[in-house]
Amino acid sequence: MKMLRCFLAVFLLCSPVLAADASAAGKEAYEGYPGRYMLLESLSRDRQCLSTPVASYVDGRGREVALIGAIHVAEPGYYAQLNKLFTGYDVLLFEMIGGEGLQREEELRRKLDRSKPLAGLTLEEAREWNRMVEWRKKRIQDEKSFLLGLLGRAYQELSDAMGLQTQHQGIDYSGPHFVHADMTLDEFQRAQAAKRESFAGLMLKSVLSSLVEKPGKYQPNELGLMVDLLAGNKAGLKNELMRILADAPNGLEDTVILEGRNAKCMEVFDQWSGKDARKIGIFYGAAHLPGLHRELLKRGYRLRDVRWLPAWSTKEKAPGGEAGVKGREKTR
Repeated sequence: MKMLRCFLAVFLLCSPVLAADASAAGKEAYEGYPGRYMLLESLSRDRQCLSTPVASYVDGRGREVALIGAIHVAEPGYYAQLNKLFTGYDVLLFEMIGGEGLQREEELRRKLDRSKPLAGLTLEEAREWNRMVEWRKKRIQDEKSFLLGLLGRAYQELSDAMGLQTQHQGIDYSGPHFVHADMTLDEFQRAQAAKRESFAGLMLKSVLSSLVEKPGKYQPNELGLMVDLLAGNKAGLKNELMRILADAPNGLEDTVILEGRNAKCMEVFDQWSGKDARKIGIFYGAAHLPGLHRELLKRGYRLRDVRWLPAWSTKEKAPGGEAGVKGREKTR
């Protein structure tokens, strides 16, 4: 019964994770960053927590950069913490293939009032909104050709099954300091064509890798997952999926979807750091962080500390209802 692992391989292709298990290693698990870019804390089989890093860097001129790892489906409180965190940066670079018009779209969406003429927009805004709607329809059609639409639906279905949110639902992208730092849809497709890389081919590679039994890897309880799914046991689903995510394969080295987009991110970063922005946040999928870490070191930044934000948890809430920051690693 391999279908579950096949589905997860597809789901994880745009957000692969590599987790350290903190149940026995304790603080040593933190020291694996950036090679470890997801932290799994397991107090027991039924009490676990999966966290992403916020890694802070500083250079000799006192400029600060934070690499903020993202997971694309998580608890609402996780995204609420991130939204609050983002307000502390002069510039927040974010990932999203084809997301270059997202800020303006969110700005106009907030103004919509269907009870008013032109839905509460000016004539020029209404024309702009209609252009965005048409572009969105075209993009959805394009996504179907290389299966990004399938991943979007997978994110939504997974979040619905476990009472979670998707990243797009939870993150407020409308802030004026948000800057798109990813490829446009056309750039991504051209880069893949130049590299003779196909999205479907990467998915097939990931699926085939997931079918190979690897010694020492966690073997999913697929029957238990099916029972939990049918019974609506969200906690059981989350606990099992956290273990599976901790052992999910990566295999995206030297690909456009990982390294090509990292290069685009750093191109935008160099533009803004050259403008003397003193505090820059980079919000990217957790799997991108090792490569971005290397690029920051090349530019003279040093890692100052790492803290972890709980994204999925079946642990009891801390007093006051706050999940809180998991921990901090001080570096030399």
